[in-house]
Amino acid sequence: MDDALSWAPQRAVFVRRSLRTAVITFAALACVGLGTSLAFDLPLSWITPTAFLLSLGFLIEDFMRWRTSRFDRWQISDHQLRHDGPDGRASVPLSEVANVFARFGNRVVIELHSGQRVMLRDLPYPVETARQIEAARLADGGKVVG
Repeated sequence: MDDALSWAPQRAVFVRRSLRTAVITFAALACVGLGTSLAFDLPLSWITPTAFLLSLGFLIEDFMRWRTSRFDRWQISDHQLRHDGPDGRASVPLSEVANVFARFGNRVVIELHSGQRVMLRDLPYPVETARQIEAARLADGGKVVG
């Protein structure tokens, strides 16, 4: 396995993303609660505990998802993009990859010619990872998709 062409999710990236999402969720729920309280003349005391509990629920769900995604391993070898995860191994020929791009939240999206999208999550350097996959795809004879 070549370290330059293999990737795995990172715990620090996951924790940073999850906490950022929880804070944004809490703020959004608090704003909705404040608007509801003001519109319906409700007391303000319910807003903070409700927003906190709902945000905590989403945060716990993220951590439960991490329990399985932390074992994901992606690599390029033998003209294939391979994924090793809890459900086993899957391979996609690089010739089937139509487009690769980085997204917000430390994710890389791989779009296949069939229209299916595959996502690599919680990567420390998603832009560099997308560039490496794109370079491997082009070296394998892929075409530039604009």
